[in-house]
Amino acid sequence: MAEHEQEFEGHEEELEAPKDSLWRDEHEMEKSANIVYFLTLGIVSGLILREINKKTKFPYSPMILSLGILLGLLQKSLGYVGESASILSKMHPHLIVFVFVPVLLFESAFNCDWYTFKYQMVNILLLAGPGCGWGAILLGGVFKMVLQYDDNDMTWYQAFTLGSVLSATDPVAVVALLKELGASLAFNHLIEGEALLNDGVAMVFFIFFNKFSKAASGKGEAVTAGQVVLNFVRNSLVGPGLGLVLGILAALWTKRILGDDIEVTWLTFVFTYLTFYWAEFCFFKTSGLLAVVGLGLFWSAFGKTRIRSSVEHSVHTVWGFVQYSCDTLIFLLVGIIVGTQVIEETFIHKSDYIRMIVFYFFMILARFIMILTFWPFLRCFGYPISKSEFIVLVYGGLRGALGLTLSLMVGCDEELPARFRHLSVFYGAGMAAITNLVNGTTCKALVQYLEMIENPVVKKKVYKKYLEELIVNSQDKMRELESDQFYSMADWNQVNQLIGQPKFIEKIEKLETEIKYMLGSNKVVQSSSNLYEGLTDQEIFGDVRYRIYRILKGLYYDKFEYGLCEEDTVRLLVESSDIGLDHTKGILNIWDQLYKNFLNFSSVNFFFKVKEMPLIGPFARDYMIKHLGFVYDVTTTFLSCASEALHLTGSFPMSKDAVRVVMEELNKEIEKAEGYLGILNDTFPEIVRAIQTKRASHSILTHQRHYLDDTQQNGLVDDKEYQLLKKEINTRLVDLENHQFDMILPSFHVLAMEFPIFSGLVSTDLDNIIKSAYEKKFGSDEIIYEQGMTCQNIYIVSKGNVVDEFPGGSIKKGLGSLITYTNLIGDGTCMSTAKTTADSLLYSLNLKILKDLMNKNPDFEFKIYINSVEYLRRMYEDQAGPLAHLEIKRLLDFFRTKSKLKKFTANQKCDFIFGGYLFRGELKDINNKVYSQYTYIPPQDTECIVVKDCQCLTFEDSVESFNNQMLKQLDLDPHKDQQIQERYSQIKRTSMMDKSKHH
Repeated sequence: MAEHEQEFEGHEEELEAPKDSLWRDEHEMEKSANIVYFLTLGIVSGLILREINKKTKFPYSPMILSLGILLGLLQKSLGYVGESASILSKMHPHLIVFVFVPVLLFESAFNCDWYTFKYQMVNILLLAGPGCGWGAILLGGVFKMVLQYDDNDMTWYQAFTLGSVLSATDPVAVVALLKELGASLAFNHLIEGEALLNDGVAMVFFIFFNKFSKAASGKGEAVTAGQVVLNFVRNSLVGPGLGLVLGILAALWTKRILGDDIEVTWLTFVFTYLTFYWAEFCFFKTSGLLAVVGLGLFWSAFGKTRIRSSVEHSVHTVWGFVQYSCDTLIFLLVGIIVGTQVIEETFIHKSDYIRMIVFYFFMILARFIMILTFWPFLRCFGYPISKSEFIVLVYGGLRGALGLTLSLMVGCDEELPARFRHLSVFYGAGMAAITNLVNGTTCKALVQYLEMIENPVVKKKVYKKYLEELIVNSQDKMRELESDQFYSMADWNQVNQLIGQPKFIEKIEKLETEIKYMLGSNKVVQSSSNLYEGLTDQEIFGDVRYRIYRILKGLYYDKFEYGLCEEDTVRLLVESSDIGLDHTKGILNIWDQLYKNFLNFSSVNFFFKVKEMPLIGPFARDYMIKHLGFVYDVTTTFLSCASEALHLTGSFPMSKDAVRVVMEELNKEIEKAEGYLGILNDTFPEIVRAIQTKRASHSILTHQRHYLDDTQQNGLVDDKEYQLLKKEINTRLVDLENHQFDMILPSFHVLAMEFPIFSGLVSTDLDNIIKSAYEKKFGSDEIIYEQGMTCQNIYIVSKGNVVDEFPGGSIKKGLGSLITYTNLIGDGTCMSTAKTTADSLLYSLNLKILKDLMNKNPDFEFKIYINSVEYLRRMYEDQAGPLAHLEIKRLLDFFRTKSKLKKFTANQKCDFIFGGYLFRGELKDINNKVYSQYTYIPPQDTECIVVKDCQCLTFEDSVESFNNQMLKQLDLDPHKDQQIQERYSQIKRTSMMDKSKHH
């Protein structure tokens, strides 16, 4: 009966109707839901451990790995969570590589400091390339010669395969620790860069040795020397090359995206995975990991500046989230696999556990030998490695996700012997667990024992000053809250304790003791808190240069943010500052670093000659515009930022002698750049005109976009109109990139019509100017006019360079400049001596016509007067007050927006609430202080009396306030240090008195 029932049931199964194509197994759906739920719990657990890490400083990676091991060990008692963990432990290792590893590699490469990485490139390639191969051979030798595994366990080729698996480092925990402790960026990049590249290199060696292993056992095709070389080249060179090509395509695409952070972010993700899959499977069958590394490094070097500043923050935020999630999940999976391996392993003997412990120590020894082999080269290239860094480099070679993934690939390969497959997973899991749990958690103690982190006196003094400022600011906020009726019952003594003020004071006292000890002096640290007391001149010069480089970097980014320079420009300029920050002991050498990136003029002249030829002509024109545009952009941006930094150095709270020396260095760099710009203007005026047109258009379109964003945020424009206008502006920006400019020097008639000072004039007035103008040629070093001569003409420079000399200084002017505005506002005599520095072509304009036009056109007159201040403040510097310390572009901007030109007659009364500048006449204040012509007038609370008819600018805001805003923005208030120190001393005395009363 039972047999018949079974037969019937069998026939019933056979007769069952085929399932519908839309049918899905509900049980599989539930398993999938459990896995998603488990991964969500994993992220939540990671967030909890992240908070524990913040409070305990215990490394994050070992904690999440330990959690995974615990889940693997307890999976059978955790219900469906344990079932999900068991399913994940059986995940195919290729899936881990395909999903997680490309993201981790790209994010690491994308966020590296390209300048430091590039400088360390030789050392990184040594460790990640031949170092990885040498390490694989050493580890293979340990398996065969030290641990005595015979051929039944693993052959020599199999030992080298496993050595390749274990040679890949994963220093996530160590790098995070070193960053926290303040290790040098160069050393961090050496460790991180080695791991970044040896992930792909280790996989290349793994594939090679695995093929040799199979060929030796007769389960694979024989491998020839030619195949080895071809495969090595294809994997190690073609992969990064493909990443570079795709990086260029992605950057070009990104360049066309404006204001769409979602599209840019998705583009980086899409190209990351496409690069991996195309490299690994579709085209060249090369290393997908190295291709992703190549893509990421290209983006680090060139792609970041292709991302518009408005979306850059969103891109980095999303990538940071994804990197954290992948890092958490992959270490959790590694832990689960390790825990599962311990429970389910049947091919591992007890002696293997002992061998694994022995192997751990020999693995560190093998890494020591590997690094020692390349030690002479590591000392010669990049940043020299100290002995302490050498030890940390050996000890910090943790094994992690990729090593375990490769070992799982071995475990899944049924063509290999079962014992070897299980040994591979056993050692991969074991080394990942031991190195993260032991090395990752003890590396901090090792770093502190070796005293690897330098903390010089200047850093301690800066930190002490910062703590004092923090206390003073906290007290200011407390005084503000005390006057608030909603805090009238607060216990302010307890507030002081809760905000940690006594602890901060204790830290400051400890720092004072440490500084005194480091200076080798028995005297108490002076209350003046002189930041540079006890330091050598060279150290002080170095710190001044350090500040200048940092200020320049900030100014470069500021220009880029507001569309005043291109992305390639800011990349080169920032890199020049990075180079300078590494060499603060030497004199400033900014221009030479920039100049070596420019083509020589003979090469550009060749393209200029062939620009009209068929076929190659359009390419030559396009190249000249782009290259010389880049050169012009770099030079003018540097000059603008360096000039601004030069004015700011006068506010440095440090030795004025040291500041003066470094200012002279910066002045020489500015002179070099001005000389080059003069040659560029003189040699290629047609191209310079096209470049200036493009730059002006780009700046105004960027300004339009910023203005549109501001008005939309303030609710002044609705979303529909905002999107339409934004799209229109973005389209114009893209069109501007592809616009073909004419390279023809205009006639004076066209030039005059476009000249900024003449804008707004009616056509009849403009015609009078043009009719009276004539062309005049001057040879090199020829005098145009001399100081004291009767002035009859002013000039516009059409070609060449002119220097205006006057007692106490000179001003150099080039293409498109007017020489000189002061002659238009003077008494009819030349106020300076002008001469050419090269063969020049000038347009002479009739002075009388221009003066008549000033009398009848107030707007034109206002422009003449405010532009003349550039000269007047230099000629009469002792009378210029705070105007002497403002960078010219900011000064002119202040005058245009915050001043009015006024005329007063004798005995009239006039207000200077915010100050002003007197061009002509004489004034007297309430204290009978007399102000004569070309003098800055400080803000006055009372009215001034006009002694002689005068003409002046009255300000609608104070120059001091305008200047202080800039100083505050860059933290350069010259009185700040003294004020902070006085306030802190008072707070400390009060705190000590309260403490003694309490006791």
